[in-house]
Amino acid sequence: MIELPHKVLGYSCPINGLEDQYEWKTGVRLPGYCLMDLATLGFTYIKQKNAPAPRMVFWGNGMGKPLFNFLADVIGFEWSFTENKSFQSAWQSALNSLELGLPVILGQLDMYHLPYYPKFYHKIHIPQHYVLLVGTDDERKTALVQDNGLAGIQPIPLEDLKEAWNVRVPGQGKPNTLYTLKFNQRPADLEVIWRRALKKRARLFLEPPVGFLGLRGMKKAQKEISVWVDELDIQAWEESLRSLATFTCSVVPNLPQALLPYPLGYEDPHHACRDRFAKELTSASETYHEKTWAKAANLFQESGVQIGRLTELACMALSGKPDAFRDASEIMKQIITFEEEAFKILN
Repeated sequence: MIELPHKVLGYSCPINGLEDQYEWKTGVRLPGYCLMDLATLGFTYIKQKNAPAPRMVFWGNGMGKPLFNFLADVIGFEWSFTENKSFQSAWQSALNSLELGLPVILGQLDMYHLPYYPKFYHKIHIPQHYVLLVGTDDERKTALVQDNGLAGIQPIPLEDLKEAWNVRVPGQGKPNTLYTLKFNQRPADLEVIWRRALKKRARLFLEPPVGFLGLRGMKKAQKEISVWVDELDIQAWEESLRSLATFTCSVVPNLPQALLPYPLGYEDPHHACRDRFAKELTSASETYHEKTWAKAANLFQESGVQIGRLTELACMALSGKPDAFRDASEIMKQIITFEEEAFKILN
């Protein structure tokens, strides 16, 4: 059993295990969602001919490996991972890390198999969760984890963990994936993290290494989005719109309330986290006396509003008004204008 501090913050699971370890090493708790947003804000456009959703738009650059890869030199840590092994092999790797005094980030997990979430346990599949493994109870055959949504230590019976960990999400994760982090002697403080991350994030958006990421990917999507309906059969087109509407979320990936037969229980404007990031960046601009950051924050706020409009068009198209989505390309143009200017300010 490794004793660590633990930050409880809903919908922050991809970054929570890293933040707990950062606080463990530095004694400093990182605020809010700033680290997650700095690590993921961006754009990805994926075309997969035979996928259920042949056109997929993500308003970030991914969790898991992309997230740790982005933050490693920003914060100051080395990281390693294993994936796609058998459960027994992956579990033994996790045990080996614990014996060395290293907590282990497990994910993605399907919350359908996590008994400490009765709302989801054996009811709803949500295969996008991460936890921090800090120990085991051999007598009860359980893994002991810290979960961003709950205080204290949560037990997961190994039989449940085996099922929960068997997640394969194309482009996001493979079964039995785990991550271990080794921090430098002096990890960066929050101001340094902000400055390094903003510069790096801006460069990656404006000069992406491949054509489906960042500004290049956004411009490609803008040219193609209004003709998806002509390129795809009706089922593939509708699945692509559902995917688009799901991943414009500002809280957690889910369809907008307009497309669901049950109440969500929370409000999500589907501004692709630009609304949240704009507030964080405004606060940072005041704290660190960077007036230009406030201007960039306003641009991200405006971009988020347009992303919300794009989501509304997708909802209208899926509700029997397919012609409404013909305006998607024009809205994408406005989003590009706002985000390109914002990232140029931050570069």
